[in-house]
Amino acid sequence: MIKETTFDPIFDAQQSFRVLLNAFGHPGTIYEFEKYKLNQPVDLYPSNAVIALALFDNNVSFHASSNYAEFAESYIQLNTSAQIQNISEADYVFLNGNENIVHLINECKKGDLSYPEKNATIILKVKQISTAIISNYDFQLVLSGPGIESNKILYINGLLIENMQAIQLANMEFPLGLDIILTDAHENICSIPRSIVLQIIQNN
Repeated sequence: MIKETTFDPIFDAQQSFRVLLNAFGHPGTIYEFEKYKLNQPVDLYPSNAVIALALFDNNVSFHASSNYAEFAESYIQLNTSAQIQNISEADYVFLNGNENIVHLINECKKGDLSYPEKNATIILKVKQISTAIISNYDFQLVLSGPGIESNKILYINGLLIENMQAIQLANMEFPLGLDIILTDAHENICSIPRSIVLQIIQNN
């Protein structure tokens, strides 16, 4: 496993952190990180690696082994000093949306009424997210709520609809729920905080 040397832990991390702040401030809007020359495992999109490099430290716990190869966890721990944790206790969970992960979504921590902020953020890997219609999209996702003036529509490919339905169900008891960061093969990222109301429209 190779330790990253080209990603500056101060300058690059701050720049990437600002992108994530913008993404969470504007749910449903697609953002991109700067292109960094990273040595991340093939299972991790570069954007997934950048999220870890920008956000994680030794006070953060994460989980990736449930449907990623184990070396994804080793890479993240080596480069961030974050703690590998069981999925039910992890602050951040890396999941592949193109596999059936409903049982894993259900295991993620959703906070409690005393501490709703002690929930998990899922970094959810899909094939493509777009605000414009794309060929062979699986479904439209209509987002409304805080940070969205009217609504936002995302077209998503490579995310099983039952996974999205499980997230939708988990977030119906706001302020409890799961925060989501979608990442795709084109290095796009997009946030869906748990405060957002979701409508799923299947592609017929």
